[in-house]
Amino acid sequence: MTDTRTRNPTTPRTPGRVVAFSGPKEGVGKTTACLNLALAWAGSQSRNVLIVHLDPLCRQEVAYLLGLQAPSLAQLSQLVGREAGTLSKLLKGRIPMSPWGVGVLPLGAKRSDALQVSPETILSILSVLSDSYDIFLDVDPFFPMQVFAFDIADLVYWVCLPQRAHFEATYSLFEEIKSLHFPLERFEIVVNQANLPGALTPKEAERFFGAMGKKIVSYMPWEDLLPEFANLGRILVVEQPQSGWIKALRPLLGRLMEVKPSARQWQASIGAGEFRQGAELLWKPRAEGPAGGPAAPPRAAVAAGEAMPPFWDELKMKMHRFVVAALETERIRVSDSPEVNRELRARVTQIIENLLQKEENLPLSRDQRGRFVSELLDEILGLGPLEQLMRDPAVNEVMVNAPDRIYIERSGKLILTSLRFRDEEQIVQVIKRIVAPIGRRIDESVPLVDARLKDGSRVNAIIPPLAVSGPTLTIRRFSAKPFTAQDLLAKASISQEILEFLTACVRARKNVIISGGTGTGKTTFLNMLSNYIPEDERIVTVEDTAELKLQQEHWVRLESRPPNIEGKGEITIRDLVRNCLRMRPDRIVVGECRGAEALDMLQAMNTGHEGSLATIHSNSPRDALSRLSAMCLMSGTELPMFVLREMISSAVHVIVQISRFQDGTRKVTFVTEITGRDENSILTQDLFRYEQTGTEEGGRVLGAFTGCGATPTFYEEFKQKGFQVSRELFRKGGGPGAAPRK
Repeated sequence: MTDTRTRNPTTPRTPGRVVAFSGPKEGVGKTTACLNLALAWAGSQSRNVLIVHLDPLCRQEVAYLLGLQAPSLAQLSQLVGREAGTLSKLLKGRIPMSPWGVGVLPLGAKRSDALQVSPETILSILSVLSDSYDIFLDVDPFFPMQVFAFDIADLVYWVCLPQRAHFEATYSLFEEIKSLHFPLERFEIVVNQANLPGALTPKEAERFFGAMGKKIVSYMPWEDLLPEFANLGRILVVEQPQSGWIKALRPLLGRLMEVKPSARQWQASIGAGEFRQGAELLWKPRAEGPAGGPAAPPRAAVAAGEAMPPFWDELKMKMHRFVVAALETERIRVSDSPEVNRELRARVTQIIENLLQKEENLPLSRDQRGRFVSELLDEILGLGPLEQLMRDPAVNEVMVNAPDRIYIERSGKLILTSLRFRDEEQIVQVIKRIVAPIGRRIDESVPLVDARLKDGSRVNAIIPPLAVSGPTLTIRRFSAKPFTAQDLLAKASISQEILEFLTACVRARKNVIISGGTGTGKTTFLNMLSNYIPEDERIVTVEDTAELKLQQEHWVRLESRPPNIEGKGEITIRDLVRNCLRMRPDRIVVGECRGAEALDMLQAMNTGHEGSLATIHSNSPRDALSRLSAMCLMSGTELPMFVLREMISSAVHVIVQISRFQDGTRKVTFVTEITGRDENSILTQDLFRYEQTGTEEGGRVLGAFTGCGATPTFYEEFKQKGFQVSRELFRKGGGPGAAPRK
């Protein structure tokens, strides 16, 4: 029998409800409850109901009980790949309806039909059907199918028997769905066959589920007629509407009336592979999705830029207070141990989930609840909205200009993210959380601070009154695994010829200065070059903020210290450079020369500490020499300029210039030798350079590394020290292995 009900075309369509019926095991009576409630609902609300049985075995008992065995019975598997407009026409009149206004849409006629169906195809079909029907999902006790149904259901009836095994299984599943951010208020527990001999009593059941914060919506008695009616194709609610079992069904009907239909997102967090996996009787995983297409990926997380409800921040602040109070009550403290913090994060997650479950009728989707828990965790235990950026290894730098202006650098390019802080006060609290463990503070009396995170990231923070536009935070991140020469070659940051020459320079104990602007990768390059220092040499590194990660064992790290709150106790880079001369170093590596320490470094290079390395901020090799001269003058030593330039020309052998291009790539643009001094001028010659030839569509830089035709003046030293360096490397246009133009 087809549906004969008519709708007034002027009446706006009410979106259909989606109700799921499931349980911990087969045989609990969920299908019987689904069928009888569907008929009662259709009769009392004048709403057509469509039962969709998510059963991989494609059983047809619901159709049998409704008397719908027509050959033309529509099946989900027949609708795969149809467009929404086509579906509406195809389904019109194709779904047979019982006289009671209830129809059925099975997965297929046989088990193999179910292999064609995946979550996204079911969703596209149900989204069309919900305009005309309330949808009742009869869900088999297979967890991925249950999660799929729970994602889209307005209400879930969980049917179980009064047995401890069923209660324990229910408790276990509810703990899992809580961790998946489902609100438990959406679930109603139904105890079936409650009066059988040996059953757990209602008092015992209430005590068990009360510990979970759940009440039982109804106790369904045993009904002798149900097995007989199932065999005869008869339905209890039709023939015995006053039976005790049907009376126990009324609380379910009343709870369903409380559910207000609303617009929903037809999405599923379960992918096709998960949906079909399991025992042989379930759907088998396939490499392809429906109709030969690719398998559907799991639903993406909520976009960071999605507009949150207006109560979001208020709820977060409220929950924040509750969680902090709970942690103080339990005397829980954040530890430096990653293992302890993993346990703490799990405990805090549980606290937040339990608090959210107490918020009745919270208008948040499951994705929003998941994001809420994650954001609150990051606020309480981490760096707030910056935590997810710090977990992304592709992010090189994080820059906070304002609460809603958080930039990152990824692949050399600046990107404005959609993350935000609640207000400026939250930014200040994050800064304080960063600097407190290292004994520093930031406030109006100390509005500027440099610090280092546990992972080695470098932090600079500045707040009003120095920062007129508000608190500003910059985090420079470093790769957990230092870049190797092969990494830089793969990124076309250097050519094989330049690498061979610089390797020989380091091994031959030539003093090398690495020059470049901010963010060009000077420290990364210095770290790579240091790998070629022999293992039997003693290395002392001096840095303002420890960033270098040398691989040698005989390595001593020194880091400067700012003054304390009273303005005392400062240890400068210059102090450390002077001190390391007393530590019997073979090599001195200065992370970055910024001031008067340049003079001490040059003196060290000139007094037996050859093969030292340092970085300097400048835009070209010639600018690097000028900056070195200027920094030496900052020492207060009144040396004539020609003396300073003599020191520089005799101490520094090679300058490596690194530049960042508009496409975000970083390349060695010059390798320049210092050849001597002519009166007041320092003489140089370029050995290698990078020649840019153009720009591709999309801004990608084109060019090539090339030799400049000049051989270094110390070339013969390579032979004397046993290093084989071909003159062909320096040939103009490149040697035999010159890098291609890219």
